[in-house]
Amino acid sequence: MNRSEIIRVSSKGQIVLPKRYRDKMGIREGDYVSIHELEDGVLLIERAPQSMLDVITTEFRAEAKERGFTREELAQAIKAKRAERRSNAA
Repeated sequence: MNRSEIIRVSSKGQIVLPKRYRDKMGIREGDYVSIHELEDGVLLIERAPQSMLDVITTEFRAEAKERGFTREELAQAIKAKRAERRSNAA
């Protein structure tokens, strides 16, 4: 069934994709969408495929948030691990 809906464009040119469409398409906050211009001014919107790095990064962020790590704690842990690797390689 084809459904149409009118949505407002903000002063910054932004639109809000209604929740029912986001849910149906599996689009979550932070995801990317592709917009394709078809004939007669019709726009096709589809969920953009994620790269493997995006998938890993998303999972890592979710796990860190679940465990209560702050950005600062993660940055310190990464810095310490890099220093450890450098000292082991020398």
